[in-house]
Amino acid sequence: MRQREDLVFSMAEYGRRLASLRRAMARRELEAMIVTIPENLCYLTGYQTPGYYWFQALVVPLEAEPFFVTRRLEDSNVQVRTWVSQSFPYDDFENPPLELAKRIEEQDLGKARIGYERHSYFFRASEQDTCMKALPDAEFVDAYGIIEQLRLVKSAEEIEVMRRAARTTEAGMQAGIDAISAGVTENDVAAEIQWAMTKAGSEYPAIAPFVASGWRGSIGHATWEGRRIEPNEAVFLEVGGCVARYHTAMMRTVFVGDAPEVVRRAEAVVRDAMDATMAAIKPGVPAQEVDRIARKVIREGAPDSAQASRTGYSIGLAFAPDWGEGHILSLLEGQEQPLEENMTFHLIPWVQVPGMAGVGLSETVRVTATGCESLFDFPRQVFIR
Repeated sequence: MRQREDLVFSMAEYGRRLASLRRAMARRELEAMIVTIPENLCYLTGYQTPGYYWFQALVVPLEAEPFFVTRRLEDSNVQVRTWVSQSFPYDDFENPPLELAKRIEEQDLGKARIGYERHSYFFRASEQDTCMKALPDAEFVDAYGIIEQLRLVKSAEEIEVMRRAARTTEAGMQAGIDAISAGVTENDVAAEIQWAMTKAGSEYPAIAPFVASGWRGSIGHATWEGRRIEPNEAVFLEVGGCVARYHTAMMRTVFVGDAPEVVRRAEAVVRDAMDATMAAIKPGVPAQEVDRIARKVIREGAPDSAQASRTGYSIGLAFAPDWGEGHILSLLEGQEQPLEENMTFHLIPWVQVPGMAGVGLSETVRVTATGCESLFDFPRQVFIR
């Protein structure tokens, strides 16, 4: 490893991550691992760029030095953002998977048992075919998820970065709440959120803030479209700040005028579900058990509504199109994996009031030794403007 003192995390942290991956590789008898998922590249080395729509790969041998194969334009990110000393950039006119195969052969791995991330947006089936055909003596093994499992439990350094991200989320959310009044547009609110979040230290998040007013608030994943906010309607906000690609997310609901009884009932049910969810979380509890508890509270308290999504999802390191790590672990029926200390989740039990509002009071939490703690210090309520 090339020693660097100017990376996001300490060299000891990156060394720990690399060693953990190699232990996992050894258990699966892998002699090398091809890494192509942006979050995993960043996790292992610090490498990041919005240019991941071009092919990029890190090859981690079980014993020898790792090496990158990236677009020449992106090679500068390897040099200044990572500890990796070997990089073999390709030019735009070259065939990236063939270049990857050539470098693997040059590093005496042409006959190796090689793990790769088969379920990767960024190593397409055609690219996999090209690389594998060029290495007929290698054995390729689908090792998708091997790094993701390492990412689930955050280190002390990661938790500290997420606490910094939480401050930017709070700043964005407060600015959004303060900007809401009858007559302003969703765009006005979104602009204030992004301005405040960025000024507070957020980098570009994996998802833009969600701002949805009136009937649009009960639509999943609706965000600003220029609609003017009217009196006596709700505005749903979901904000995710980002520091060093680590995210924290929060939902809140704002009502312009006196909130009707249906919204107040939804607020009470969601608050009860959040309290029950947070009370249930502790090491050893199966992920699906937390989901069952939240759904029971919502089913009994709001029988005319339904929780349209999972109760929560792992959150942390992310690039677009998602700030979550729910593909690694969600609080959802069928997920039997037990929770562990220093896992982090965005808890999202919420209620959709059809045609009127989405009511959410979500938190990003850390699993502690005995329970969980929110990374936010922010009122959990429907705000009246």
